[in-house]
Amino acid sequence: MEIWEVKLRETYGSAAVDKKAALENQVSGLPRYVSEYLLGFFCQDGITDKNIEEMQRYVLEHRVLGKEKEKHKYDLQIYLKKKLIDKYKVTINLTNKKQTYNTLEIPSLGEYNASVLNSILKEHPRLLIDGIWGLAELSYNPKDRHITMTNFRPFQLSNIKIDEYIEGRNNFSTEEWINILISTIGLNYKSYDMRKKMILISRLIPMVEKNVFMMEFGYPGTGKTYAYEQISSYSRVISGSKITASQLYVNLTTKQEGLLCQYDVLLFDEIDKVKKGGIEEEVMSKLYQYLSSGKFDRGGIEKSSSCGIVMVGNLPKGEFDKHSFLKDILNEEMLRDAFLDRLNGLIPGWEINPIENREKSLTNNWGFAADYFSEIMNKLRNINFDNLFYSKVELIDASTRDEDAIRKIFNGFMKLIYPHGNITNEEIGYIMDFAIYYRNLVIKQIYNIYGTEKYNRKVSYEIM
Repeated sequence: MEIWEVKLRETYGSAAVDKKAALENQVSGLPRYVSEYLLGFFCQDGITDKNIEEMQRYVLEHRVLGKEKEKHKYDLQIYLKKKLIDKYKVTINLTNKKQTYNTLEIPSLGEYNASVLNSILKEHPRLLIDGIWGLAELSYNPKDRHITMTNFRPFQLSNIKIDEYIEGRNNFSTEEWINILISTIGLNYKSYDMRKKMILISRLIPMVEKNVFMMEFGYPGTGKTYAYEQISSYSRVISGSKITASQLYVNLTTKQEGLLCQYDVLLFDEIDKVKKGGIEEEVMSKLYQYLSSGKFDRGGIEKSSSCGIVMVGNLPKGEFDKHSFLKDILNEEMLRDAFLDRLNGLIPGWEINPIENREKSLTNNWGFAADYFSEIMNKLRNINFDNLFYSKVELIDASTRDEDAIRKIFNGFMKLIYPHGNITNEEIGYIMDFAIYYRNLVIKQIYNIYGTEKYNRKVSYEIM
């Protein structure tokens, strides 16, 4: 083990895990943060063949796989009780007399009208927010043909002290901390130079900073969506244009809040494949409003949210101009200067090489447990370094929108790399170089596409 790995274990205890072992023993069909939680529970005395077999047997016994849905429903009907692993979510019904007061979703069984004991909701309120992976004991009442959750064991951490995490950062150098973050993502820090490490870390900015809007384009297999799918339970990946106004904003029939109110970040994947008219007009029109103010209204219902939005896609084959390629990728609805100007930054994913073989590209080191780090990133959204930004940085030739964008990216880097606030002027300059570069990529794209004179500029800065 390297020195920083030893310090990581000593400082954070069970929140640190052997990421290589976790990847090698990942449970198929479960997010990595759930898989690592189970690995930590069953392998408290070490990762052994016996412990791994016990974990796998446990998952197989309680998981609905493939076409087994009806078999598990039959077991519940016959034996009246069943323990199942799933991602459970609850909505509250106040007006529909045909439904119970709380409605439990059991996706693996295709059941969306079960119920849950109020005592469980009080103990696990996240069931009411974005849902929780866990083991539930389900009871079936044959008289009213109804399923009720009577017991629940979550597979995600919730009681995490952010102050201890921040305090622990003082035990590591900046380089050591960056290596920990790269390993936590699941990548081999030795395969990337410092610039590429910073680009990889910048993918996490929307998870720790509120209302961030970014895009990333790169080559296939570089892990653009990996962190959003595997590390955080507060993020959601959406494929291309497969989203409606009801899903994203508010369902006017049920009054159910949409995805923007349920997650910290939404990632739209493969936006390079979205054709003209591929996104609902209402989705785009309200997105303009939301990206500008953090608010939206639909059907007279106004909502606010801190959810970030990330759009990713693959670059066109062959040569491309990094200062104007968006005109060859985005459809007409998104290729508008007013929309692009709302971009806080463009992540240069083209600088990241595709992930190769396991030994070279994936981590062989320790890092933070995914469920722990997911909760940490969520809590970091509630702190900011605005005072540091405004006291140390003076922007030159920047619009109000430029300033807001650069401040958000700066804040994101600070929370991820310097959460303790202990930073030198030289280090401020280093993360400012990235924040400025990301925003200038956006400005240059707009100018080269439209030729509008107000975008014929390059933002710079001075450290005060």
